[in-house]
Amino acid sequence: MDAWSSAHMRRWITTVIEGSAPRSVNWWLSVRWIAQLHVYDRTLPAEDRREWAEAALSLTKCAERFTGYDRWTAVADAFKLRSLLVRELGPVPGDGTWDVAALLRDVLAVVTLAPDQARELAERWQTLPVEQIQLLRRHKNLLTPLVPLADRLPAGSDAERVRAWLAVRPDLP
Repeated sequence: MDAWSSAHMRRWITTVIEGSAPRSVNWWLSVRWIAQLHVYDRTLPAEDRREWAEAALSLTKCAERFTGYDRWTAVADAFKLRSLLVRELGPVPGDGTWDVAALLRDVLAVVTLAPDQARELAERWQTLPVEQIQLLRRHKNLLTPLVPLADRLPAGSDAERVRAWLAVRPDLP
């Protein structure tokens, strides 16, 4: 797989079926790492890096689908990769993967608390049950990729909600 093109890898991903898919999360993450190495290669053209990122995003979905890779971790991984390429290569308006507004919508669709709820819980996080502390931490991890995009947020209600979250984020455990 090291010698495959991004197109070859993406074609292969579409052929993986439930019965024959590897069941080791580490296997999927190691294959994803192959794709990510190309994503991080700043000598490659922007379009090549985005194509490799598409493969990496698909491999994360495979890890979740075939191995039970944690949903929160999978979406946080995807948000980090998307944010990185938006920052380094710029957005692609209208493309749901590389558009800042779409990224904001996707992050907001995953959060399960309101910023005010999170703030209230964060004020007493040391006394909370482990599950609630983990929930706050998951929210912090989801929001982290948006921090470097804070100055690029488009106008609108989603951006206002994200700003409210970014104000709470430093207080989360």
